[in-house]
Amino acid sequence: MSLNKTLEAYSKSNMYPFHMPGHKRQLEGVSKIDMTEVEGVDDLHDASGVIAEEQGRMAKLFGADESRILVGGSTVGNLSSVYACCNEGDSIIIQRNSHKSVYNAVMLRHLKCSYVEPDITDDGIFNAVTLEQIKTAVEKNKDCPKAVVITSPTYEGFHAPIKEIAKYCHDKGIILIVDQAHGAHLGFHPEFKGSSVEDADITIQSLHKTLPALTQTAAMHVSGSQVDLNRVSEALDIFETSSPSYVLMNSISQCLDILENSGDLFRDYVDNLHDFYSISGELKHLQLICGETDKKDPGKLIISTKNTNITGVELAKILREKYELETELSSFSYVLAMTSIMDTKEGFERLKNALKEIDATLTDGYIEVPDLNIKYKKVMETYQAKAGREDIISLSKALGKISAAMVCLYPPGAPVIVPGEEISEEAIKVIVEAKVKGLHVTGMDIEREAIAVVN
Repeated sequence: MSLNKTLEAYSKSNMYPFHMPGHKRQLEGVSKIDMTEVEGVDDLHDASGVIAEEQGRMAKLFGADESRILVGGSTVGNLSSVYACCNEGDSIIIQRNSHKSVYNAVMLRHLKCSYVEPDITDDGIFNAVTLEQIKTAVEKNKDCPKAVVITSPTYEGFHAPIKEIAKYCHDKGIILIVDQAHGAHLGFHPEFKGSSVEDADITIQSLHKTLPALTQTAAMHVSGSQVDLNRVSEALDIFETSSPSYVLMNSISQCLDILENSGDLFRDYVDNLHDFYSISGELKHLQLICGETDKKDPGKLIISTKNTNITGVELAKILREKYELETELSSFSYVLAMTSIMDTKEGFERLKNALKEIDATLTDGYIEVPDLNIKYKKVMETYQAKAGREDIISLSKALGKISAAMVCLYPPGAPVIVPGEEISEEAIKVIVEAKVKGLHVTGMDIEREAIAVVN
């Protein structure tokens, strides 16, 4: 019996709860299935019953050797995977535009970190890393890295050649960890390629991002024999709450139920996407950034304003205020709209019609995008930069100082400045321009334009 059915049956039983949580299942809604680790509902941190069965069901569905339910999002998966696969002082290579949780894992584990640097398009979009870039990063590294961490697909949906990268890493004895937070839906239809589950040693996926599951639900998949599962369990005990939400785990159980019978949902989804992309030839100013399905997830709708008279932030504002359409991300010259099998035909039609109407009001133009390929000078490791006292100074006076802050454009959370690096003129320019254009900058007091530096 699934966790979903187990919790439903328990909620209808005569069992009185002289245990946590304090609402005692007396509130309306999800409190009826909000449990703690009592007899019959298993324990996520020592799964041997229904949760263990759900994790087995997940592994079979996604094609992994082992899968772990996560209730702290992909963040807890990134933290735990790096922590489990590396020891203090090990060398690691990560994608420069990795999510900040990967950087935090490197910092907490006291690792020596170097980067693989993907190309950036004229719109300021990071491409997926290539095999050649991975090889270059490994060959430049003085120490043989214990692990390589890449992001695939990227926030905007671009795929790395996982099979080739995995083979190269494994030939070198390097563990490959893939942050696939935006790819939980991959592999469930021929047009959604790029799943890394069967090739990478560890794949982390956010179920809630692209599948029908509640926020914070995620999964860690382990394949092959390079990863010590006991160390994975120990790391999850450290980083994941000791009171995992049964409401969230129930949502994962329901999601697995849907995936087991999702053929029609994916077929309708693909039909809706094909219909949406058909407007590309009707747009005179806006541009849909497409790509072959083995290189880009078609479910990530990238609408470029590069050759128009409005920025991506302005387009997102028009969509929100005039058409009541909220997009995922807006940047200097593009907007990202995320879709899933749960999107309706009506929703796609509304976006299509809105873009056609907006396009008719635009004129030719050119939106300047700052160079996000920022040259950096690493002075110390991130953990060293965070080990002592910090001073808060004006950004205008920070040139040449060693940053104690991780400054990101969010979303997606890729860093402009990493702790331990000299603050460059290029980085300052990007931060200032992002603020002027209305992008969200994290990691510093943006209103006072103040940043933490190493004392």
